[in-house]
Amino acid sequence: MRVHTGVMRAASDGTPDSPPAPATPPRTAAAGVDPGATPATLAERDEVLDTLLGPGAQVRPGRDDAGPGCTLVGGIGLPWLRDLDFGTNWLARAASLVWPDDVVLEDLSYAAHRVMHRIQELQPARVVLLGCMPRGTGPPGTIRRYRLSGVPDPDPGEVHERLGEAVGGIVDLDHTLAVCRHWDALPDDTVVIEVEPAESEFGWGFSQPVEDAVDDVLAMVRYEVSR
Repeated sequence: MRVHTGVMRAASDGTPDSPPAPATPPRTAAAGVDPGATPATLAERDEVLDTLLGPGAQVRPGRDDAGPGCTLVGGIGLPWLRDLDFGTNWLARAASLVWPDDVVLEDLSYAAHRVMHRIQELQPARVVLLGCMPRGTGPPGTIRRYRLSGVPDPDPGEVHERLGEAVGGIVDLDHTLAVCRHWDALPDDTVVIEVEPAESEFGWGFSQPVEDAVDDVLAMVRYEVSR
């Protein structure tokens, strides 16, 4: 039996009609402190995003100027679940920084088969995937970096199961990796960067161990896109 870390999406095929906009940037909070999202703060989300994703922001799902051979930095997060929303919120912060012209930052927090189609559309030469996954292989804040070339191919039965779950609405990094790898959607030059979470309850902001890992992840992504 597999324990899911994903969340359900409210759409008939488990995905939105188009990739979602990045979530609100994380708030700094001490470990174990829930910033306490309220209906009022949720209602202000669009205004916050408009401020964050102003001129120069590069988290642009569906951007027309991205072409074959680009470098895709994709984040996968679970909305409103603290550390598990790392991929989306890390991208929201990174969007205010300067990146090479061939780098596309994109929120991939939707169903695995839709992510596969998006990658096939972009045809990137290099992919860097970001997420926060509870592996239990280190203390919270531990960063894991690995190439898919060193990971065994997913079992077809597992892929079938994960694809069915993705269509049903489950979204997480492992589902995306299994489906995209099975249909060879990812380039050979694909790197995954994960952070071990500490907090996964409803709310905004990272736990302190994950907050402390943000800059280290940035340095690793900078290295990957400049190789």
